[in-house]
Amino acid sequence: GELAAAIQTLARDLEHLKNERNDFLANIAHELRTPLTYIKGYADIASRSSLTSKDREHYLNIIKEESEQLTMLVKNLFALAKMDQNQFSILPEQVKLCDSLDKVINRLHPVFEEKEVGLELECPEEVEGWVDPERFQQVILNLLDNALKHSTAGGTIHVSSNQKEGRAVVKVRDEGSGIPSEELPFIFDRLYRVDKSRSRASGGSGLGLAIVKEIIRLHGGQISVESSLGNGTTFIIDLPGGENND
Repeated sequence: GELAAAIQTLARDLEHLKNERNDFLANIAHELRTPLTYIKGYADIASRSSLTSKDREHYLNIIKEESEQLTMLVKNLFALAKMDQNQFSILPEQVKLCDSLDKVINRLHPVFEEKEVGLELECPEEVEGWVDPERFQQVILNLLDNALKHSTAGGTIHVSSNQKEGRAVVKVRDEGSGIPSEELPFIFDRLYRVDKSRSRASGGSGLGLAIVKEIIRLHGGQISVESSLGNGTTFIIDLPGGENND
């Protein structure tokens, strides 16, 4: 009886994995097909002899944007594949998180100003984390980019950090539309997007948060999210705070 139950459980798990794999491949096909369709379509239009120089430049810029989006998608897929094969390198060191956060925010300020969204940092100088500086900045860039996509002009995104019981805690909070409670358990899944329309305006490939979660896990940390419709979203990162916590 125990053997039969174990076989049934294994069969269910295998079926679940099969369905997940099929969904993942279908989503990948969709994500690749969309920019390729735009590139081909606009390349055909740009090649028309009757087109003005201004219009041709406009269509060529769209092709460039779609190519960059496709490149980023492939790069993210490659990163996830390396993580799955344990080939993704994390080189942690003692880092003053304020310095890293300040670098990211200075880098993004022009983009935020262009969209009229405020960006504030609250970070005591003494806060330190045991992190890979490059990977940590990659995480913050991804979260801020995600927050900006869901913010409107006049809103503000708040970044803060503090030390708590030997751990470093970083929060990224936006004042956007928020995430429905039923969607929260799935937002870190690969290729999952709250916006099911998959419109070009909404951007993103649904891989960013999956990569963020994996990078945090490889640091020995955790990431969680708090959100509700109409009240914005807060991502909370908990990381090792010192050399004795690795």
